Amino acid sequence: MVFINLDSTQVMNKILTTAIFIVATFLSSHTSLLAGQELGANDYISYCAECHGKDGKGKGPMKNKLSTLPTDLTVLSKENGGSFPETAVYNIIDGRRAGDFHGQEMPVWGERFRELEDDEDAIDMRISNLIKYIESIQVK
Repeated sequence: MVFINLDSTQVMNKILTTAIFIVATFLSSHTSLLAGQELGANDYISYCAECHGKDGKGKGPMKNKLSTLPTDLTVLSKENGGSFPETAVYNIIDGRRAGDFHGQEMPVWGERFRELEDDEDAIDMRISNLIKYIESIQVK
């Protein structure tokens, strides 16, 4: 067994260094989450608000021009037993695996994003940020 003899200054330095590392890691991930939601909010306003409304309740300016009313995006968790249906929402936005869930009038945003960018990871991040934003507007 190896014993390390540290004086109180060394112990305090180690504790302080560890605490700073933990706080910096937390702030980094928290800032990243907020940045993702902000980017998602920007894409939401640019691509979704026309139909789903700025508040996500399905009452955007295009609602009366559509044959089916847009979904109220604020109640997805509520209608899914309190759990946000992240995979289903991803599939609907992406459009490649949406099947019957994707409305015929709703653009396939994954295809549109692929026209703008050729990096699949960037497209996935863009859709994920949009989902983070939609999750953030869920009613409690």
